[in-house]
Amino acid sequence: MHMAAHPTAPPPRAQPALDAVIFDFDGTLVATRSADESAVGALVAADPTAATGVATFWAHDGEPILRRIELAWPGRSAEVLPLFERQGQPRRHPGITRLLRELERRGLAMAVVSSRRRQALDQGLESTRLRPHFRAVVGLDDVREPKPSPEGLRLAMSTLGVTPDRTLYIGDNDLDVEAGHRAGVTVWRAVWGIPRVSPNGVVLLHRPADVMRRLHLPAAPPATGGRAPSP
Repeated sequence: MHMAAHPTAPPPRAQPALDAVIFDFDGTLVATRSADESAVGALVAADPTAATGVATFWAHDGEPILRRIELAWPGRSAEVLPLFERQGQPRRHPGITRLLRELERRGLAMAVVSSRRRQALDQGLESTRLRPHFRAVVGLDDVREPKPSPEGLRLAMSTLGVTPDRTLYIGDNDLDVEAGHRAGVTVWRAVWGIPRVSPNGVVLLHRPADVMRRLHLPAAPPATGGRAPSP
């Protein structure tokens, strides 16, 4: 007797070949632009002639703060830097903590690579309670050359034990994009802080939830019976 064939179940959706996600800090994990604007405003209010350096300062966004200050206001780093180091506690971008938890649940290793000095970077990660999510943290003091050099990304990948072809880097500016390309990793650009024009061919992320969507990883259902997770 002829037996009807059982229907074949659809094949499972292939998951991205990804082992790790590396993040920039300023502008990607936390919002710091407004604090920098306040520091610049305080400087110009105290010394109106400093206004001549403001455009240069912003033109080098993403570079180490000391370099930006020296380019904008040569010879005044010792005087100007305290205005930026007195910034208030950085604020996590909405949705960042949820994103990090979702990536952790799926077993992805995570790291931070920033052009902040390591002490300030560590303080920022601790004050925002983000530090436990990351197995590697690379700051300005840990490398010989800051971004757009790929050195920081390569150091983070070495610490995590992952390869460039299975690593995603998420940053918010041109230097991040260039560093990622030079390191051979996949680069996506976060524009949830301040939307900017991105180089052709780079994925734009308008909100942290876009990361999970583009990775084809549905968000896990919220926990029941407990306190709602932080944003």
